[in-house]
Amino acid sequence: MTKLTYAVRTHQGRVRENNEDNFYWNGTIRSDVNENQMFYKGTEHDGSTLAAVCDGMGGEAQGELASLIAVQKLKPSSMKTVRETALASIREANAEICNEIEKNNGKRMGTTLAALYIEDDKAVCCNVGDSRVYWMRDGKFEQLSVDHSRVQQLIAMGLITKEEARTHKSRHVITQYLGIFEEEMVIEPAFTDEICLKDGDLFLLCSDGLTDMVTDEEIAEILKSGSPEEQTDRLVKRALEHGGRDNVTVIVCQFEKKGVGAWLKGLKKSLAH
Repeated sequence: MTKLTYAVRTHQGRVRENNEDNFYWNGTIRSDVNENQMFYKGTEHDGSTLAAVCDGMGGEAQGELASLIAVQKLKPSSMKTVRETALASIREANAEICNEIEKNNGKRMGTTLAALYIEDDKAVCCNVGDSRVYWMRDGKFEQLSVDHSRVQQLIAMGLITKEEARTHKSRHVITQYLGIFEEEMVIEPAFTDEICLKDGDLFLLCSDGLTDMVTDEEIAEILKSGSPEEQTDRLVKRALEHGGRDNVTVIVCQFEKKGVGAWLKGLKKSLAH
């Protein structure tokens, strides 16, 4: 039997008046884009789960619309069809965003997408853009998503270091996002291989409002203790303390896997109280 304990927080930051981020957790999204701050938590048992963070781009209300469209198109999936389901969602969202661009006389808008598909004790990460998915297992912290960004290209070519990328003039230039017309580029999402989950595995999904303000080392330290609710609170507060120059959205979920005997023992204990 499996269990996912999760928490979601989104905040407009200290500089922006509006929040262009959005999120998805098994059908729950930030449907009211005028609600700049939101907190959501819970527990899931077994079955399929989908978590995602989208970071919208565009003037006025365009970014909010793009990220909202993206999360509205998402659907949970089994591991057997995860790539097909994710690609279909991405294609549908991209087409609708492009339609909105045409309606607005070519005024551009777009959004990133970082998603984590989980079914029982298996997981797959998918992303477009530079919103991220991280994985922590036994204290080891690693980025699962691939940054589709100019600085990541420069890092891959050995022209700059990861540390230099944090302050590089092109650090906010992304090379893929939803809102690109087919004749301009074919979007190619990054997928991980299927991950076999272990008890205690923890995942973080976030917009760059977190990673621009807080280093990976600080993030990892925060994730080493506390519940997902406490961790999301500390992550957002740390981003705000460091300047909060952008919207920040974080999802933390922790995986537990227990045998039937352990679950029955826990149930009896809770009933006794």
